[in-house]
Amino acid sequence: MQAVIMAGGKGTRLRPLTVNIPKPIVPIVDVPMMEHTINLLKRHGVRDIMVTVSYLGDKIEKFFGGGSRYGVNISYSHEEEPLGTAGGVKLLEERIDGTFLVLSGDVLTDIDITRLVKTHEENDAMVTIALTRVDNPVAYGIAMVDENGRIQRFLEKPGWGEVFSDLVNTGTYVLEPEVFNYIPKGKEYDFSKDLFPRLLKEGERVFSYRMREYWIDIGNPQKYVQANQDILRGQVNVEIPHRQIREGVWVGEGTELPDACDIRPPVVIGRFCKVDENAVIDRFSVIGGGCYVAVGAVVSRSIVWGNTSIHRGAELRGCVVGARCEVGERTQILDGAVVGDDCIFGSGAKVMPEVYIWPGKVVEKNAIVNMNLKWGVMWKKSLFTEYGIQGLVNIEVTPEFATKLGAAFATHLGEGCTVVVGRDSHIASRMVKRAIVAGLQSAGVNVYNMKVQPVPIVEAAIRSFRADGGVFVSISQDDARRACIRLFDSNGFDLSSSDQKKVEDVFFKEDLKRIDASKVGDVVYPYEAVEAYFERIIRCLKAEEIRRRKMRVVLDCGDGCTSLTAPFLVRRLGCEVVTLNANIGAAVPKREHHQLSEYVENLAKTVRALDADLGVAFDNDGDQVLFVDDEGEKLSGDTATALLALSQLERKRGGKLVVPVTTSHVVEELAKNYGGEVVRVKLGFRPLVETLRSVEGVFGGDESGGYIIPDVYLFRDGLVGATKLLEFMALQEEPLSEIRKKIPEFYMAKKTVECPLEHRGAVMRSIMEETQGSVFDTIDGIKIYFEYGWVLIRPSSHEGTLEVFSEAKTREKAEELLESHVKEIEKILYEIKRSV
Repeated sequence: MQAVIMAGGKGTRLRPLTVNIPKPIVPIVDVPMMEHTINLLKRHGVRDIMVTVSYLGDKIEKFFGGGSRYGVNISYSHEEEPLGTAGGVKLLEERIDGTFLVLSGDVLTDIDITRLVKTHEENDAMVTIALTRVDNPVAYGIAMVDENGRIQRFLEKPGWGEVFSDLVNTGTYVLEPEVFNYIPKGKEYDFSKDLFPRLLKEGERVFSYRMREYWIDIGNPQKYVQANQDILRGQVNVEIPHRQIREGVWVGEGTELPDACDIRPPVVIGRFCKVDENAVIDRFSVIGGGCYVAVGAVVSRSIVWGNTSIHRGAELRGCVVGARCEVGERTQILDGAVVGDDCIFGSGAKVMPEVYIWPGKVVEKNAIVNMNLKWGVMWKKSLFTEYGIQGLVNIEVTPEFATKLGAAFATHLGEGCTVVVGRDSHIASRMVKRAIVAGLQSAGVNVYNMKVQPVPIVEAAIRSFRADGGVFVSISQDDARRACIRLFDSNGFDLSSSDQKKVEDVFFKEDLKRIDASKVGDVVYPYEAVEAYFERIIRCLKAEEIRRRKMRVVLDCGDGCTSLTAPFLVRRLGCEVVTLNANIGAAVPKREHHQLSEYVENLAKTVRALDADLGVAFDNDGDQVLFVDDEGEKLSGDTATALLALSQLERKRGGKLVVPVTTSHVVEELAKNYGGEVVRVKLGFRPLVETLRSVEGVFGGDESGGYIIPDVYLFRDGLVGATKLLEFMALQEEPLSEIRKKIPEFYMAKKTVECPLEHRGAVMRSIMEETQGSVFDTIDGIKIYFEYGWVLIRPSSHEGTLEVFSEAKTREKAEELLESHVKEIEKILYEIKRSV
């Protein structure tokens, strides 16, 4: 049988270790990563091996050669341009003459290949995918299989809301040559994203092999360290090529250990190393060939690559140090630190935990390195949530972080581009915004600084100024310590997930563009955007109908951005306006989420006292709104959503309503009665906008008070929502307290269940198994439908919780549905924890 090893990746997540060498040559227990895969194939009788290479492919070919020293035959296929995993294997079509294996070059496994192939043959499969269970499945392709092992569904790298299983693709396949008929030639094509979903759609026989053997994706330095340690623990059936001089101590040729040195197993020490007396090599350490460990030096739980010198009294604890480094006397390199090749540390230097140092750096004596030595500070692995980038001001979102983010966004856009920037009225937002502006300028991007404006005006200005992107900074009303940063594309929409990942790649890899001083971006202050925004809204309204009614409106601007816009626009519509909390400025105290009920009550009292027609309360950045009717009763978010949806259905005589999975099914009732259709989407800014645009919807919104009227602008806008409600009231010629009675009553309940991240995939899989036979969808989480209501179970994106929602036509049924499913989740969690 033939095998293909995919070794074309750049290994970017393993940087700085892979800056100079390709990932297949990275040593694991002093053996190149790909050599372990070659040995595995050889043990199962596979000796005809083809390797697909791209990044530093010449180094891979030079290192492994034709395979004679391993007792196999190795040939190579060089990709001149990226073709994806399947596209790269397609290049080998002429060389493959029968059933063949494909293995990923960046994993460590001892999978029983003989049994894998036998499973494939017994199932008469076209493709067999080796699957394993993991705690966090969102980084992989996930699969659902039936009782016979046939794969029913496959999804590559889902979000937590899309997870339906914790069985993931290991990158190990058995394939029949017929698969080449489904792979286009010369085109980027991926096994997981393209080929497997296509085969399933066309009904081909795609089966699974459930792994019980060891498998790890060596995708980052932490996994790299774990792989080495797991071998030393005896958890992996691989060869350590050195002599075992005593239990748990492997020593290479030419290395002699003095009696006075302290070697604590398990450890691996490579060929021709020198270890002085009184040196300590502690458990779970790997020392590469040609290294020197001096008197009094301590190496503990660390991996040191070849030809590195560790001088007197130095301490390496839980770190990785690359090849040909000089670690000076009394230097400390601490837990989680990763040092690239050819670095020099002066005596007494200290590298703090989790610091990454790129190759070729020089650290002066007694220096303390507490940030990455490429430049900048290392932060969390994922920047974006469904609702922008969020973090605690001056703890997570520091000026340094914001500057780096601005530079990353500017690098993504390109030198000479233009970005519109705005913020809310908080002084902390001003600090963060100014740091972002500095980062944008540093990479040669020009800035239109809108200062304090509602976020919808910033989004509108991006389009009117034909800018390349935008940024808005605000402070969360849920937590006054937390900043939210939104990045927009040239349409004024929140960045797509693919663009978010590109910005994250630049940010985390620190591939930031730095330009000459003469090309630093400029900052200008435009003033015409507000008037253009007003004019567009008025053009899209039946303004004369509103003016004819001469309504009295109470506006609570929350001392936020709409203080500058809402009173002026509503007055231009002929309304008598009374404003509350319409002060602006850094010194003005801002209301927080826990104060909202108090402010709404004050708004309601004012509406009743003044006999007003409508009360409106805006959030701080102007994209959300809530309403109080003429009797001083607050409209729930679902009721307000339904009213605005109804206004659009009546005006457009039908159309598509786009709402998230959490929004009340009252919109389905309205759509049924008024010739409309409801399209459900996952939570987040972008899904709502993308779907509205693609289906040409007439309304989008959710129960949080964020409403989109596509006739006006294709983004959430509290002021547009308020003026559209005024228009609806004017056309109905009824008070809002009567109009709201047209909305059927539904009752919702919600609860959050603590669920550790490592168990969420298993919980969701168990729920899916219990759900078989019921009506359900998996747009965002798992939503189960009943005759009398529905339940939604959705993993929180960044927290160890599951959110459970329920709705029914009575409060009792909604609570009953909620509690029964919460108890089911708690039971599943109990069983999982007991089995662990």
